[in-house]
Amino acid sequence: MTKVNLGDTGWSAWSDALLRTTGFPADGLEAFAAPSAAAAADDLLAGRGDAEVFDKALAGAIAAGARKICDIAADPLFREAVTWQNPGVLVALDGIVAGGPDASRNVRRRDRERAVIRYWQRYCAKNETIGFFGPICWITLDPETDRTLDVRVGPGLLRERRVFFEGWAITAYADHLATDPQVRRWWPPALQPHLTLRERELLRPLQPPLALSAPEAALLARCDGRTPAAEVVADLARPEDGYLLLERFVERELITWDAALPLGHDAEQVLRERIATIDGPDLRQRALDGLDRLCAARDAVAAAAGDPDALKTALAALDEEFTALTGAPPRRRDGQMYAGRTLSYEDTTRDLDVTVGATLLNAVAAPLSVILTTARWLTAALADAGETVLRELYDELQEGDDGPVRLADLWYLAQGLLFTPGAGPFRAVSEDFTRRWVELTDVRSGPEGGARVQLSTADLAEPVARLFPAERPGWAAARLHSPDLQICATDVDAINRGDYQAVLGELHPAWAPFDSALFSPFHPDPDRLRAHYDLDLGSDRIRILYPEDYPRNTSRAGYGLAGPGDRQLGVDRARGADPDRLLPATSVTVSDEDGVLVATAPDGQGWPVVEMFAGMLSTQLMDAFKLTTPVSHAPRVTIDRLVIARETWRTTVADTGLAAITNERERYLATRTWRGRLNLPDQVFVKIGTEVKPCYFDLTSPHYVGVLCTMLRTAGDDVSVVISEALPTTEQAWVPDHDGNRYFSEFRLQITDSVSAGGGR
Repeated sequence: MTKVNLGDTGWSAWSDALLRTTGFPADGLEAFAAPSAAAAADDLLAGRGDAEVFDKALAGAIAAGARKICDIAADPLFREAVTWQNPGVLVALDGIVAGGPDASRNVRRRDRERAVIRYWQRYCAKNETIGFFGPICWITLDPETDRTLDVRVGPGLLRERRVFFEGWAITAYADHLATDPQVRRWWPPALQPHLTLRERELLRPLQPPLALSAPEAALLARCDGRTPAAEVVADLARPEDGYLLLERFVERELITWDAALPLGHDAEQVLRERIATIDGPDLRQRALDGLDRLCAARDAVAAAAGDPDALKTALAALDEEFTALTGAPPRRRDGQMYAGRTLSYEDTTRDLDVTVGATLLNAVAAPLSVILTTARWLTAALADAGETVLRELYDELQEGDDGPVRLADLWYLAQGLLFTPGAGPFRAVSEDFTRRWVELTDVRSGPEGGARVQLSTADLAEPVARLFPAERPGWAAARLHSPDLQICATDVDAINRGDYQAVLGELHPAWAPFDSALFSPFHPDPDRLRAHYDLDLGSDRIRILYPEDYPRNTSRAGYGLAGPGDRQLGVDRARGADPDRLLPATSVTVSDEDGVLVATAPDGQGWPVVEMFAGMLSTQLMDAFKLTTPVSHAPRVTIDRLVIARETWRTTVADTGLAAITNERERYLATRTWRGRLNLPDQVFVKIGTEVKPCYFDLTSPHYVGVLCTMLRTAGDDVSVVISEALPTTEQAWVPDHDGNRYFSEFRLQITDSVSAGGGR
């Protein structure tokens, strides 16, 4: 475990980093390019072309694209990727293949073609970590290496493939088992994680203590999340009355009474351990047999890797087995992204070894330091704004009650004041941050600002210190930041020659993405990652135990570097709490110690109260970290040799003039007109306000134009449209594979501030 200094900036990086890549080669994006059709259209619109020449070129581009769509629809790798994401789309792929490239392009055919293109652009353009079409690749930062970049390609695209259950699937099976009272008696009841039992009272957020009878209090005291219900009621004169009372506690939402499974990959093993406690060999064996059937179906899915037809069959068999065992549908939260909708998922690692040397790190260290210093200021400003609200709430709570102020009350009251999207004090902080960045860069908006702005770290030193003067980050974890760096280069040799351009994709402020059940299990030494984390933040951290329906609360999104000293902060109804690490918010008191609000646990351990809100504060930062204002045109901004903002255009669906045009010829010409009016490049990313992610478009392609116009038409006239230049270009994708293909990529680094947060105890 080592730290790698970023030059003499005072910032350092973990020696472990990620290389995120696409799973399909970058040149796949060129499959639908039609420069001849675009040139003919532009000539026609300029009054110097011929309509017949254009019509012929357009027809040729449509026909060539149709042939390519047929090839893609039949490609086994593409079919396998789509099968993992949405098996229902296979019907469209089969229809395209059956019709062939010369099929009539009726409404159904065009809809199917658009579906292919949308998946294709994602697989070729987006550096996502998902399945074999976004494999994980852990890399090493080594300042001692002689080379800028050392890359060793393995014999295949993938080194490892694993298929996991989503946690909700295992929980659903455990819940089904619990419909048999004889099984449920062996599941451990537990107080809801945000509640606290104090003698014969139950402490609840924003409510008076709930008075309990002596039998109720005695039974609740035994509900510790470890002890099976059969043992909880064993000492009662009438155990059956105890079971009835537990049922009433569940109805009143005072306890959970289930298998208490964790969210992540450990759920299967924990359920096996729960099943092993069931008294009665026949009952125990039936429960185990069902779990074994599910696992066998899951293993069949894993064994089908590389064969899309076998995968489709295996996934369907897993769905059928799950429904047969549980009676429940095999999907949840349809239509939501990041929701863990299906029963299982695959993650993979790339067969690639990469070492990054000091030459590359030093080239971006100074401009990165500018970005990171402003991020430090942002965390401090957010913490100040949050603490101001918390102080006001604390004072109100202290005046209204003779007892101690409890964190649970503060937590619930603060949610609406601090974390309402687009409102509250954090909005003002975000706007101030962006205003300071505009002053720092002095970038003019609109056409007069030009397309490129070049800045230098040396020239920015004084204004950075003046505009972003924070002495320390706002909370402990705010000293960690994670930038995504994209390298524009033709190949590895070009990078080693120094022939490259670095681009800041995103900065994830106050966030440790390596602390993720998605990434950490694939690291060759997860304990080393944990040691990095402990070195930066200490070994006892507060982790919010999110409710079951919290967005992105999935197996892949869970914590990956949890340690025995971490505390789970129970703030609401939730499942899967670890009783050995649980800290109910109702058990934590808040007090003023020398002007600092401090949260104190029952065992006397204390934290600045802002640390209790740190996880929620970090979620605000991605929206707050905006370097430019939303103007009609913003130029590309570069500091030294790091692009910190791509050239960007902003408009609305109505202003494009494209949504209402359905004729293919007129739509293409209108798109070329729109492109010329805004002076757009031909290859762009477009983020429509109704979409979660931006999509890649080649504005020379009639097929891409069709997808774009359809998306605009379904969005609505007032919806925002943000266009950005495609950087890197397809010629600047450098990550190689064993066949000589090139892939888009980004380095994800974990950066540590040399300055730690103050006010700790």
